[in-house]
Amino acid sequence: MEEYRTYAHTPPHLCRAGAEYFITASTFESKRLFDDDVKEKLFSSLLKSCVNHGWSLEDWVILDNHYHIMVHAPEVSANPAKFVAEYHRFTALFIRKKNPEFGTLHKIFNNYWDTCITFEKSYYSRLNYIYNNPVKHGYVKNAQEYQWGSFRSRYTHDRPHIEKMLENFPYDLVNVYDDF
Repeated sequence: MEEYRTYAHTPPHLCRAGAEYFITASTFESKRLFDDDVKEKLFSSLLKSCVNHGWSLEDWVILDNHYHIMVHAPEVSANPAKFVAEYHRFTALFIRKKNPEFGTLHKIFNNYWDTCITFEKSYYSRLNYIYNNPVKHGYVKNAQEYQWGSFRSRYTHDRPHIEKMLENFPYDLVNVYDDF
C-alpha cells in the first residue's frame, strides 16, 4: 500500500509498506547534544522502536548533532512519523534528565527528513553516504575508525562487497540536507 501523508509545516511524506527509507534528523539549532551516553540511548531507543513498529534497521550513523539511518518499513503499512516520534521522544527525555540545563531548550530534535528509496542506485549511494558521514564532518579520517555507526562491522564482515559498493555507488552526488 502506498499513500502520501501530510503534516502541518512539512511536505507530504510517501508512505510505502515494505520500502527502504533513508532518514536524517538533527538536533534543534544543530546543538551538539549527543555525547556517548546519548548516542547509546538514541541507538537503543531506535532499536526498540523498530521492534514496536515492525521496522528493520539496516545501517546507521550517529554524530554529535545529527544522524542518518537506512530502515526497512513493515510489509503491512509504513508510518515514518510515528516510528521516528517514538525514539525521538525517549531520547529527548533522556537528554533532559541527564542534562537539566537542556530542559530550557524549546525542543531537542529539529524536523526529520525521510526519503522513500525507489531504485537500487539511490539505495547504495545513500548507504555509502551513511558510511562516510563521519569522514565528511571531520570526526575521523577513515570511516572504519568511527564507532557510532554500522560501517565498521559491515566492513569487517564483508569487506569485498563493501569496497565494491563504495567504488560503484559514490555518495558525493546524493542530495541530502546535511549542513550541521
